[in-house]
Amino acid sequence: MQKDDSTWLQIALSVWTLLTAFVFWKLFVVIGLKAGWIERFEVGFRIGSIAVAMVCGVAATLVLARNTERHDYLLASVGELRKVHWPDWENTKKLTIIVCVVVGIMSAILTVFDMAWAKILKAILA
Repeated sequence: MQKDDSTWLQIALSVWTLLTAFVFWKLFVVIGLKAGWIERFEVGFRIGSIAVAMVCGVAATLVLARNTERHDYLLASVGELRKVHWPDWENTKKLTIIVCVVVGIMSAILTVFDMAWAKILKAILA
């Protein structure tokens, strides 16, 4: 199934709307907990915070989508992502293992240096 760039942009903006609404909802819940509004207004606060969060998510998406320069930039970004050659599953697994091994080796080296410097500084300062 082939989708054109504007369809993928609409999907991305829909996901952006949901993520923004979720972040705003979590923000309102934290503020409500700190201010004590959740205990005072229980059901009303929960429904109101969800409604306001959805409005904020839609408003953020409209601000993002209405700017023509930004819209053109996002469409160009989707077009560039079509040109990317993504690695296959086997290559991805192999490269992930290499990264994990290198990170493990580097963390071991840094641990040894940290322990050595800690002993040296303890001997100097003691």
